Amino acid sequence: MKGNHLFIICIAVFLLLMFAIECRLPKKFVWAPSFSHYDKQPFGCAVFDSLLSTSLPKGYSLSRKTFYELEQEDTISRRGILVATNNLSLTDVDIEAILKIAKRGNKIMLVSNSFNRNLEDTLDFNSSYSYFSPALLKKYAAASLEKDTLFWIGDSAAYPRQSFYFYPQLCSSYLVPDSLPAKVLAEKGIPSVPVALSYPWEKGEIILVSTPLLFTNYGVLDGKNATYIFRLLSQMGDLPIVRTEGYMKQTGQIQMSPFRYFLSQRPLRWALYLTMFTIILFMVFTARRRQRVIPVIHQPENKSLEFTELIGTLYFQKKDHADLVHKKYIYFAEELRREIQVDIEEVANDEHSFSRIAQKTGMNTEEIGEFIRSVRPVIYGGRTISVEQMKYFIDKMNEIIDHI
Repeated sequence: MKGNHLFIICIAVFLLLMFAIECRLPKKFVWAPSFSHYDKQPFGCAVFDSLLSTSLPKGYSLSRKTFYELEQEDTISRRGILVATNNLSLTDVDIEAILKIAKRGNKIMLVSNSFNRNLEDTLDFNSSYSYFSPALLKKYAAASLEKDTLFWIGDSAAYPRQSFYFYPQLCSSYLVPDSLPAKVLAEKGIPSVPVALSYPWEKGEIILVSTPLLFTNYGVLDGKNATYIFRLLSQMGDLPIVRTEGYMKQTGQIQMSPFRYFLSQRPLRWALYLTMFTIILFMVFTARRRQRVIPVIHQPENKSLEFTELIGTLYFQKKDHADLVHKKYIYFAEELRREIQVDIEEVANDEHSFSRIAQKTGMNTEEIGEFIRSVRPVIYGGRTISVEQMKYFIDKMNEIIDHI
């Protein structure tokens, strides 16, 4: 037992050391965009949502409903609806719901690096598409190359014109308005191309933004550039804002369960793997060392007496007293042959046999001879006897055997 305790203590100390070492190792960032509320990586939205929920005076909340579901539950109170994702694809039903929501006086901000043809035809604009590569972003940042410039063009009465600087990979997409009147909120580079447009729609407003990667943890933590995000969100006015994840990839919408969180964190994941391996190893060694169960072997029971009583009871119930005496006489004669070499079934040797029995038992010769001659007619003649006679013959044979 002491050895087992020492083994368990060593394993526990080893796991604690491994966990401490893993926690102190440099954290590796994952630069894949997810826009998930539960993702704390650069292009997740855990920090983004947390900051906005404490910063916006009218409130900030999260939803997973589509525009159709939001339109069905829409009430008299106005609000702003935000969608931030890559490659936003809307169906005709979604676009119809967006227009109805905006018509009621709500404001909708669609943030994506590309929009599908249905929305472009409805609002009469074009959008460029740019593929985001985390490897190119790291390479560009390591080379310390010049950043792109975004110019804030919005209402000068509220905010002065200002320049913001971002890596090109974060703001490569742009928008081109066509015939419908659109207000340019922000432009990129020279020659200037819009990256944020505002379309008035009856009582409401539809805002298009082509820089979704800035609406992430990285965007709100990027120093002075976070001001650009808040200026765009200020176009919602004093409305409460709802960010919906209904148009994200399915992987980004999965809520982190405790077990999934363990697997998502490298130190906890390795601690879990080592624990499972240790348990399996312990089970294997314990199974090999443990002695097999020794079966309990009971001493065989002597059933002879029970069998004899059963047979005697059968004979007694049949009232076949002579046959029972016959069976006992056979046993009696066999005992005499085996113990003192006397065969009482040989009538010619009776005198010698009776004398030999008397000599061995210390009983009277005449008494023994009289008994054996009286029992022979019962054995060989088939004479019927009573219970008392049966008991007498059996008791007498037992007496002779006991005295041998």
